[in-house]
Amino acid sequence: MDSPSFSVVIPTYNRAGFIAKTLGSVLAQTYPHYEIIVVDNCSTDDTAEVIAPFVAGGRVRFIRHDRNYERARSRNTGMAAARGDYVTLLDSDDLMYPDNLADAAAYALERPEIKCFHNLNEMVDPEGRVVYRHKFPPLGDQAKAIASGNFMSCIGDFIHREIYQNYQFDTHPRLTGVEDWDFWLRVLADYRVGRIERVNSGIVQHGGRSVESQDLTSLEAGYAVLHRKLAEDARLRAVYGPHLRRIEANSFIYLAILGNSGRLRRVSLGYLRRAASADPTVAVTPRYLRVLQLALTGASRNGARA
Repeated sequence: MDSPSFSVVIPTYNRAGFIAKTLGSVLAQTYPHYEIIVVDNCSTDDTAEVIAPFVAGGRVRFIRHDRNYERARSRNTGMAAARGDYVTLLDSDDLMYPDNLADAAAYALERPEIKCFHNLNEMVDPEGRVVYRHKFPPLGDQAKAIASGNFMSCIGDFIHREIYQNYQFDTHPRLTGVEDWDFWLRVLADYRVGRIERVNSGIVQHGGRSVESQDLTSLEAGYAVLHRKLAEDARLRAVYGPHLRRIEANSFIYLAILGNSGRLRRVSLGYLRRAASADPTVAVTPRYLRVLQLALTGASRNGARA
């Protein structure tokens, strides 16, 4: 494999104001061997019209669902249509930096035994100014790392055909908003993850982001489904058994983060109490203390992940 190829899978729904810039960031890659697959969840805005010139120019393969099935099914649709050696996922309001795929190709050639790897990302505003730089955990104990929060997210990740043809996002309706953590917990239970130590992806912070509009009650129910899956699946329980309470605690911390974003101070403090009850050791972690401080001061801060 002299020049690995990539399938960039972009699920979208009502992102007419963002997707052209997202596609432009892919088309500006310094590495040429890729395809772009956009899966539209039956957008009601002008998304299809914005994408049309890219499709007509042969730069984008466009798949339109007959209704909004949410991101899990869209990602599955894109992976099923993919032809690349690797799939990488990109939300339709986020950005690839120019050397994203070039660095991924170099890593794939250097470490062919690693079938799953990721680069680093940062949050930027719509003008491209850095808002927040994420901190990524060491990978020496990857089970502990992914149990402590979804550092994989769904940007800057690369999965070999061996994975994307055999793993799917769970489309359980309760898992909407949790489906990405569920996916990576399952993949990382079976595959070693690698890392490109370079910020090559940008998450665009704006008021219309899906994470900003998630219903806390529904998300909490989704986490309950995830916790039950981990407890009932023999393979996942074998890998994550020592970390189940940490996973539950970090679910509550993420809900507290979203509560802070919505300035729901009492709700956030309630979730933080539940986090400490699930796993008392999280109460002394920098993440917990930071979220607690924000809840107590009534401030909000974006950028943390489930």
